[in-house]
Amino acid sequence: MRIVSFVLAAVFSLVAVVAVYTTVPGWVGTVAIVAAGLFLVLGFAEQYRRQERVEPQLDDEQRLTVRRMKEEGNTQLAIQQVQLWLRGVSQEDAARIVRGV
Repeated sequence: MRIVSFVLAAVFSLVAVVAVYTTVPGWVGTVAIVAAGLFLVLGFAEQYRRQERVEPQLDDEQRLTVRRMKEEGNTQLAIQQVQLWLRGVSQEDAARIVRGV
């Protein structure tokens, strides 16, 4: 379904471009570009639903570094370091990971 949505978005985009250079009424291009946008949103929504939630994990060396930072009293720095290692992790998730080490 995702691929069909993206293909339809591409087809309607081409229809909108062709409508500009032909004698087709102007509303056809507008409708085509709106339909292309709709199918593009549907395709991305389907892609988002298919993603699996992966629990972020630290390797042994990273755990050792976080543990050392916590022992030195640099908990906030450890949270920031976890955010650098694991892109896209929120501060709350990074704090939860640091507390678990």
